[in-house]
Amino acid sequence: MLSRFLQELHVLAGADALRKRYLLAVSGGVDSMVAATMFHEAGLDFAMAHCNFHLRGADSDRDMQFVRQTADQWRIPLFLREFDTLRIQKDSGKSVEMVARELRYTWFSEISSDYDHLVIAHHGTDAAETMLLNLTRGTGLKGLRGIPPVNGKIIRPMMVFTAQEIRQYADNHSIEYVEDSTNRDEQIARNRIRHSVIPQLEKLNPQFLQTNARTRTLLQRQYAYFQKHIESDIEKIVSEKEGRWRVNRDLLNANEDKELILYEILARFGFSADVSERLSRDPVLQPGKQFFSDSHVLLVDRDYLIIQSRNGENNPVVEIDSVEALRRYFVVEEFETQKNMAFEKNPDILYVPKEKLTFPLQIRSWRPGDYFYPLGAKGRQKLSDFFTDHKIDRFTKEKIRLLCAGNQIIWIVGWRSDERFKVQKPGGIYLLKTI
Repeated sequence: MLSRFLQELHVLAGADALRKRYLLAVSGGVDSMVAATMFHEAGLDFAMAHCNFHLRGADSDRDMQFVRQTADQWRIPLFLREFDTLRIQKDSGKSVEMVARELRYTWFSEISSDYDHLVIAHHGTDAAETMLLNLTRGTGLKGLRGIPPVNGKIIRPMMVFTAQEIRQYADNHSIEYVEDSTNRDEQIARNRIRHSVIPQLEKLNPQFLQTNARTRTLLQRQYAYFQKHIESDIEKIVSEKEGRWRVNRDLLNANEDKELILYEILARFGFSADVSERLSRDPVLQPGKQFFSDSHVLLVDRDYLIIQSRNGENNPVVEIDSVEALRRYFVVEEFETQKNMAFEKNPDILYVPKEKLTFPLQIRSWRPGDYFYPLGAKGRQKLSDFFTDHKIDRFTKEKIRLLCAGNQIIWIVGWRSDERFKVQKPGGIYLLKTI
């Protein structure tokens, strides 16, 4: 089995695999401990990384201590990281599993810069389970591939083994590991597939896992070919700026494969097939309609489908009690105006008489019912109407800031100032400019 492992490592890491440096993710379970043992017995240059998500009480700390003892025994470098996962997940709008995955891979990315590859101990049975799990939830070619053996810097050399082979190797070589009690809980869908579904499939085909592995390899090749061809269409339809993606609805609807292309676009942001199907069935959905994945939100706009991360910044009210405090948020200049002095017409600049800028001020986001008196116009206008007139979508509205004095809006920052605060006579003024 060790020779098969080294052979697969050469396939995934290249001809110089034995000279490379590896960072191995180790949970303490049988899969990662067998992988770590193989790296150790082969004399490879590797370190271990372990995450404690504090989701299983004392067992989480037990696993961490076990990995630490193993690293000390082998004199192997060890990276440890603890997360208060439930606290982080609480206001994220994401599942615990997704939050833990993001924390894990973000940290791995941070610490793996000095290593050639990050090694994850997924095995062939894991890949078959993932394929079946995706199939039950609804998926396309991408989901049917299971778990890819190579994904950028990540490699999975244990994919050539089944779970049974790994456990048998551990028993034969007296390899110690810890058991995760949740692995037997068939309330968890993956466990139900592992303990109930796959055994039934093996009754139909005793070589099911081997057959499944060959099928996944073929699907991975087909998907790679498919991606090359569909990518050119997606590039014409989707544009990205400042972490926001715009899907041109006219260009999308003009494509004869619009349903497929929309599915491929939305799947990248975690949206289910149900969302892409609904958008395809009803191409004239009411603007303002929103859809959510665990990580992103999609807004139906007049001409675009707009997608952005759900990790939007919080927008508390900022109290400003002095000019010095104002300088933290704007470029602030002071000068005296002269009679008939002309001012630059620039929405990113506010000119305001000193006597009208009375502290404290506030910077806040807009609220329903807000109104102002647009500079150069007659009468007042609701901000909601102003946004509609300027075709400002909901995501942009959420990012717009207001500079206010009490209940009065001085400036819709970067858009329009208020008539009540304009310069009307010579004297001292402040010039505020967006940073």
